[in-house]
Amino acid sequence: MSLRKDYIERLIEEFAAALSRILKARREKKLADAQRLIQETALSTLGMEYTALLMADPVSTARLLGSPTRVKVLARLVAEDGELNAEQGDAATATVRFQYALALYDEVQAMGLTWDDDDTATVARLRTRLSAPDSR
Repeated sequence: MSLRKDYIERLIEEFAAALSRILKARREKKLADAQRLIQETALSTLGMEYTALLMADPVSTARLLGSPTRVKVLARLVAEDGELNAEQGDAATATVRFQYALALYDEVQAMGLTWDDDDTATVARLRTRLSAPDSR
């Protein structure tokens, strides 16, 4: 059990640092860098290529990842990818990413992990983005 806890703690720490870099790149309008960081983060923290993770439906992807913490990491990466697409004017891809991220967050809960405040805020932001006329 200690090894699993250490693994999860390390995963969360790595992801938090990577998310910080992604958000910084977005703030600085370095969108290509932010996109590259999303892809690198998926590979380094989840052990799979980002695009490969999005090939299946969210339920299958969640099963593949196996751990609700890993699913939550991917959900946040997909949400950030959606934001990047929206900032680049690709509303259709942004909408698909927002929907996929929400479905992953649903899987996190189905797997028994409760959302934290950041998850709740991200889900609320995604729902708002999906209800906005320019995101449909």
